[in-house]
Amino acid sequence: MNKHNFEHLESIYRNYDIRGLYPNEITEDEVEKIGYAIVKNFGTKKVAVGYDIRPSSLPLKNALIKGLTEAGCNVVDLGLVTTPMTYYVCGSTDVDATVMVTASHMPSEYNGLKIAVDDSKPVTKDMLQDLKRIVGEHTYSSSEVIGVIETNSPLSKWQSKFKAAHSFGGRPLRIVIDPANMIGGLEIETFRAFEPDLEVFVIYDEFDHTTPNHEANPIKPETLKDLGLEVLKNQADIGIAFDGDADRVGFVDEKGSFVPADIIGALIAGVLLEKHPNSTIVYDTRSSKAVGEEIQRHGGIPIEWKVGHTNIRTKMREVDAIFGIELAGHYFFKETYFSEGGPLPAFLILELLHKTGKSLSTLVKEVQKYYHSTEINSEVTKTPEEIYTLLQAEFPGGEVSMLDGIKVTFSDWWFNTRPSANDPVLRLNLEANTKDLMEEKLAQVLKIIRS
Repeated sequence: MNKHNFEHLESIYRNYDIRGLYPNEITEDEVEKIGYAIVKNFGTKKVAVGYDIRPSSLPLKNALIKGLTEAGCNVVDLGLVTTPMTYYVCGSTDVDATVMVTASHMPSEYNGLKIAVDDSKPVTKDMLQDLKRIVGEHTYSSSEVIGVIETNSPLSKWQSKFKAAHSFGGRPLRIVIDPANMIGGLEIETFRAFEPDLEVFVIYDEFDHTTPNHEANPIKPETLKDLGLEVLKNQADIGIAFDGDADRVGFVDEKGSFVPADIIGALIAGVLLEKHPNSTIVYDTRSSKAVGEEIQRHGGIPIEWKVGHTNIRTKMREVDAIFGIELAGHYFFKETYFSEGGPLPAFLILELLHKTGKSLSTLVKEVQKYYHSTEINSEVTKTPEEIYTLLQAEFPGGEVSMLDGIKVTFSDWWFNTRPSANDPVLRLNLEANTKDLMEEKLAQVLKIIRS
């Protein structure tokens, strides 16, 4: 490998992962160098590598392994896996780091790397910039000792973990699973292991990187339309959808209606707090205020925190939280090393359905007391700071938090606006006690943001 200019790679080093167009922005040669940089930056002796079903994932995985082994690092080739499986391997085995070759829900012409280190800690933006610096500045040469490659799929142990921890006796619960033709299809057998206590129906389970039926993004209600129809067709209790690498989960109720991720998180919080009283739960600042109320109602300690995968996971470790909720559909668990639990959110909701005998729509109605705008993006001409000043002047008297962007809270409504980590837009979330008030305040806030 020879040193060359990597200025064009600036865009692929994101806040939480490495991601770009293949082969224009991310190539085998570049990923090989990233493998070398991982060893040099983190001092890894053993790294586990997994990949998803994109056509570019296998050659990129092979290039990554070449870079790792030529730098003297041993490699465990996990094969086709989901991202949560790699995080679990990072926390539960003797590897120093894991790398997942995936671009999550993005179209198949994209690919990237998700990295975890040291007991499944997420990499930070600064760590990724260190990798970029090493990739761009160093000349590469093979180690005197080339690393050894072993193959070891975690799938069987992963499925056994859930089978041992959960049970659903009594009336069989009917579920429909939609992995959107992506790697989440591996989780179907995790659920089928519970038959006959679960009756499992599936749609879009054949691997197809083109995602011909819908985008693999389970927090968009429009992507769950077919799942909702299939739930109704099979008179199922719940519909479960995974994103492109299965680290996010979406839900529809027995009526086929989309359930927001923060409300699902509030329900899961109740289940976990019954098992772990007085525990701490972290949730992102965009979430409904019903989330904090539910955590307190069940005797837990709520902590509102910054948006973002790394932010939530890092805060959870800091306060030893048992659970973390992100509005984007990420659910983080202490038991899975403060990372996403794959099918675990679904199993906990199924436990709740089984225990209470209530429908999901009934449980949601008991929690979802407020009217949320959903997240709205706006291209802006002013700086975020200028907009924050205008908003505070227009809406005085509220409680102001600058934790993540600006959040202003009143007795009957609140709003949060913050810059996107990936796009040149401001993101707005707003919630009110009534639908009319939500619509009124939404129009007022958007007028200022977009002026």
